[in-house]
Amino acid sequence: MSTANLRVWNDAEPHRAPRGRARKRKPPIALRPLHRMWRRTIDEFEVVRVALPVRRLPAALEGVVACQISDFHVDRDEDLHRLEQAVKAINRQHPDLVFLTGDYFSGPDTMRRYIGEFRHALSDLNPGFGVYAIAGNHDHWSSFGTIAEALRGAGARILANESHRIELRGDKLAIVGIDDLWSRRAEPTRAFKDIAPDDCTIVLAHNPDTALYARHLGPGVMLSGHTHGGVVRIPFYGSPLNSILRIGKQFYAGLNRYGEFYIYTNRGLGTFWLRIRINCRPEVSRFRLTTLSEDRVKPAQVEQLGKRRRRHRRHT
Repeated sequence: MSTANLRVWNDAEPHRAPRGRARKRKPPIALRPLHRMWRRTIDEFEVVRVALPVRRLPAALEGVVACQISDFHVDRDEDLHRLEQAVKAINRQHPDLVFLTGDYFSGPDTMRRYIGEFRHALSDLNPGFGVYAIAGNHDHWSSFGTIAEALRGAGARILANESHRIELRGDKLAIVGIDDLWSRRAEPTRAFKDIAPDDCTIVLAHNPDTALYARHLGPGVMLSGHTHGGVVRIPFYGSPLNSILRIGKQFYAGLNRYGEFYIYTNRGLGTFWLRIRINCRPEVSRFRLTTLSEDRVKPAQVEQLGKRRRRHRRHT
């Protein structure tokens, strides 16, 4: 399938998170227009609609709807409200599946402060066939045991280097969760140990670089986050950042082909460290699953992948 046949839509209306519970000190009058503009860039998220190509997708599962949110970084009241609004936006899509791909908090202090409200917000998700979650690097640096308990309390199934097979529309689909790469907990082979060669899989992996170590296992499609979309997006160029991913800067956001499968990188809901976004709004992903034909990679693509792998080896 060529990328020309892929369709991506943005909701016309932005979703704005309401003000925090605590009374905030207003900025000086002269700075308020800039303050409002800044708040819009980090609070107004898009529901991005994507036709998601999946290898070996059974015909019965064509058109299944799934949603993804990632990188919440619930560190302030505003972040919690943004999450609550995102949950409402997801429920309006009436998804069959919901995927949560890590970095729910930035650190242990904010995790302890917001863990109860975080669980309550996610408990409102209401997909037809379940919520599936994996850990990100910040979750392990906080306390993923505590976060996992809250996720389970909200009705999510945790996948840590394991898979779960579901049946919908009379056919089967396997959800594979690979643990975080930066925390050195990713074990792709273990995650795929119960997967047969002809199984259709949706792989959840917080960091898109996980594909470097899972490609040989034949994912159907991979859903990731971690990058925050590159934070700054320059038209016709993408993100100027070049230190987050080894796989290539084109994987910082959106739908990109890697070998014989696609990776979708969600831009995330929250911010970390630098509370800015430029041309890179927060995102809720809304997928319609579609079949990816088993066409072979063009020789030029294989050559480019080989060059990229050789460069990676020299840098490690």
